[in-house]
Amino acid sequence: MPQSELEILDQDGVRELRMNRPPSNALSRSLLGLIKEAAQAAGEDSAVRAVILSSAIPKYFSSGLDASEFSPGDARAQRELFTAMVSTHRALADCPKPVVAASCGAALLGGFILALGCDVRLLSAERGRVSLAELKLGLSPTSPILRQVAALSASPGVVNDLILKAKTLSASEALAAGLVDRVFPEADFAAAARREAKALAGAAPKAYASVKRARRALVMGPDEESAWAQGRRELEEILSGAELQEGISALQEKRRPRWP
Repeated sequence: MPQSELEILDQDGVRELRMNRPPSNALSRSLLGLIKEAAQAAGEDSAVRAVILSSAIPKYFSSGLDASEFSPGDARAQRELFTAMVSTHRALADCPKPVVAASCGAALLGGFILALGCDVRLLSAERGRVSLAELKLGLSPTSPILRQVAALSASPGVVNDLILKAKTLSASEALAAGLVDRVFPEADFAAAARREAKALAGAAPKAYASVKRARRALVMGPDEESAWAQGRRELEEILSGAELQEGISALQEKRRPRWP
């Protein structure tokens, strides 16, 4: 039997969801579906008091969406994959339990969008990196994600570097900008992530869930569905244009895009 792309490990009330899709945890519809289902199941399981989303691949948390699952011009496949990513991000954000993103390696593009759905983001000092370089592909993270990034960071210049210049931030840069919560040495990273989750697991469950909802409402506004509907409209506009298709072609052909 092939190994699952998502390993689920339980220990002392902490459920770890460990992505394992070599070589870089590229986010396929299958992997995204597994994460979504596991996050929802953890939220409904009274024995689970906290969740860790991690990677079995030291170099990568996730490299982002798996572009091999769609071809330039295949708007339906593109829409399905982008929709799956947003749905999984929201499942992590809506989970009533504490959710920790433990990024020992790089959290890039959609990988960082998944991390943004978690309550706490951890990076390793040595390999940890984050990016939202969608602009290089003729794409936008869309306004709901940009709203979350802007709310996290008190450094507009770094946010501009991340989004407008498509800069990849090191662990120290991401920490200084407020985009991650803590950085740990790689040698202690797994243990540190578990300590963080265990500390959060000690909170009163219903109170934690209430605070989590209220905290998210401060960022997304009282009508979160309207914010995501706006994001879907932005995505549809991009999917109907030529720039994303050229960005995908350039990525697959390993060349610089030639924007129309």
